[in-house]
Amino acid sequence: MSRPRGRTGLQTWLIGSFITLGVAASLAMFLVLLPTLEGSVVAGATERTSQATIEVLEDLSEVPGEGYGLTGPEGDAYVIRLSAEVRGAARYYDVDTGWHVADLATAPGMLATDELTPEGDLADKSVSSAPVRVRVAEGPDDQRTVFSAVRVTQSGVVVGIAEVAVPVPAPTAEIGALQRRVLFAVIIVLVVATLAGVGMSRILGRRIARVANTAARLSGGDLSARAPEVAPREVATLAEGLNRMADRVQDLVGTVTGERDRARTLVAGLAEGVVLIDPDDQVIVANDAAVRMTGLAARGQAVRADLDLVLADLVLRARADSSPADDAEITTADGGSLAVGAVALAEPAGTVVLTLRDVTQERALARTRRDLVANVSHELRTPVAAIRGFLELMEDDSVPPDARREFVGLMSAEAARLQRLVDEQLQLARLDAGALPMRREQMDLAAVVRVASRPRAVLAEREGLSLSVEAATPVPMDGDPERLEQLLLILLDNAARHTPPGGVITVTARVEGGDAVMSVTDTGEGIPAESLGGVFDRFYRADAARERTDRQGAGLGLAIARGIARAHGGTIAVSSRLGEGSVFTVRLPRDPGPGPAA
Repeated sequence: MSRPRGRTGLQTWLIGSFITLGVAASLAMFLVLLPTLEGSVVAGATERTSQATIEVLEDLSEVPGEGYGLTGPEGDAYVIRLSAEVRGAARYYDVDTGWHVADLATAPGMLATDELTPEGDLADKSVSSAPVRVRVAEGPDDQRTVFSAVRVTQSGVVVGIAEVAVPVPAPTAEIGALQRRVLFAVIIVLVVATLAGVGMSRILGRRIARVANTAARLSGGDLSARAPEVAPREVATLAEGLNRMADRVQDLVGTVTGERDRARTLVAGLAEGVVLIDPDDQVIVANDAAVRMTGLAARGQAVRADLDLVLADLVLRARADSSPADDAEITTADGGSLAVGAVALAEPAGTVVLTLRDVTQERALARTRRDLVANVSHELRTPVAAIRGFLELMEDDSVPPDARREFVGLMSAEAARLQRLVDEQLQLARLDAGALPMRREQMDLAAVVRVASRPRAVLAEREGLSLSVEAATPVPMDGDPERLEQLLLILLDNAARHTPPGGVITVTARVEGGDAVMSVTDTGEGIPAESLGGVFDRFYRADAARERTDRQGAGLGLAIARGIARAHGGTIAVSSRLGEGSVFTVRLPRDPGPGPAA
């Protein structure tokens, strides 16, 4: 049995574990035990220095004489002896001769003033002849200094105070020896850990290898292979579980074979298409529905390359991502729509299942519903905005009564238009089918333009725009006045939306040969040349960011206008120059012949 590349063996794991344990123990010794031992060594050195200092002070607390104190030379000799005995800085204060110092350089700055230290002050006030309890001070570089003081007596009479500052010798040699011993112990721990790891790995490795060999034989198809159940308990449990698994696999093989046959039968009868592609890109399963949707039956033995490009790409995506992909949709040769999903199977790796569902009717219904909602939302906005505008004007107390009555009348007209639009919006879906209900009659297009433009002129003036109408000459034609009024209002709203304050909007109606021509010209920002071809598309807006935020449309108006023009047998066109404005021209046949029934 070959060893899997890039994987660590049991021997390496065990040796590494033991070494890691040894390293952890060693780190604990270095980080915890060694500092503690070093601290104990330093504390021992400090204690010895303190004890020696106390003993010297006790021995030298009594000086010979009659009780009259030490002379200058005697005081100097005394303090020199004291410094030598304690091996540090010393000073002596005599009642008669004052301060005597010796070897202050051994404790620089520790006895720098001419005043008694706290220890000297305690000794001066003490009634005992014993030295003052030592004080240990920490200095730079962890240097420790022991301080103490004692009363100096002569024939039982106190003649002065002796103070000492003794540096604690650094126990370098002792610490070095301690570190060497700890290092030696660490080496021993690591060697023992390595040897233990090697020994344990060899014993366990041989026993686990037997179980592994059995597993390899089972994976190779030899379901009669069984593993020996040997100690330790974990290996025996593993072998027992492997043997039980082998017994169960044998029982399941027959069951799986039967289930596979039944599954194939069920897949073949599904209404959804199912295609199974193996890692070698061979189509190994394709039910009747999939054959009908993709045409694979005519190709015989199919491969991934025989599928639609979207399906082939979806297979590759599912293999790469190892996650379900269901965001694809393809169009069949007859114009239908198929929703496609792909799932990569874990075993064998690279196997992908494609599911295909016919969603042609769903998409058609969704488009119809979406268009209806969009048209209703857009068309109802125009009269509602007009009514709101007149209401805001009427809130101004300075508006005269005559103007208020006029506004009420205009609002009534807009309300009537709103009711009419609500009733007729359901019929607008017939625009694309060419079955828009029309009420044709002999009419004057110029009169329609004048009447429809009047309320818009008031609103335009309120927004800082100038709207003028050039339709004095009658323009007789055969058409639906309400639809043509709706078309004009769409163009006026579009012009107002794209014209900044101070701009001019001009509406004209005229006769040109056998056509009635209506145009709306504005001085707005214009339309980019690359956008002119799409302005009449449904939901199309050349640049929504450039529209006035309070007049933004849904992009349906111009599409509806084109539908109304076509329903009259006419056309609508636009010309525009960026930054100068746009001209929308509606050309309608004056006598298009009989129209659709109302």
